[in-house]
Amino acid sequence: MLNTCKYWIIYDGLSNESIVAYSNSDWAQDPESYKSVTGYFTLMAHGATSWISHQQKTVALSSTETEYMALSDCGHQLAWTRSLLNEIGFNVPTPYIYDDNLGSLFWESNPI
Repeated sequence: MLNTCKYWIIYDGLSNESIVAYSNSDWAQDPESYKSVTGYFTLMAHGATSWISHQQKTVALSSTETEYMALSDCGHQLAWTRSLLNEIGFNVPTPYIYDDNLGSLFWESNPI
């Protein structure tokens, strides 16, 4: 059994960095449902603030599509976090999302 009571997350209150998120997914790794898994985590002041890993609700037809779904979920979390912080008086710069799939990044940045 792993004992984690001596571990903690340290936040750097003097950092003026924006919220940073890392998003990723696998493509159809479940051999029964062929659904992909979304995973992301967010950092603020150099400390983790949220993280998630869950099976996607629909079957993706490509790795680009599954990565785009993961980016979308991550973007919703960032928007909610930024809105909450703004409501309580913190001016938060535009968050950054890092992803490793160029196709999904193109879809996300295309206004059409």
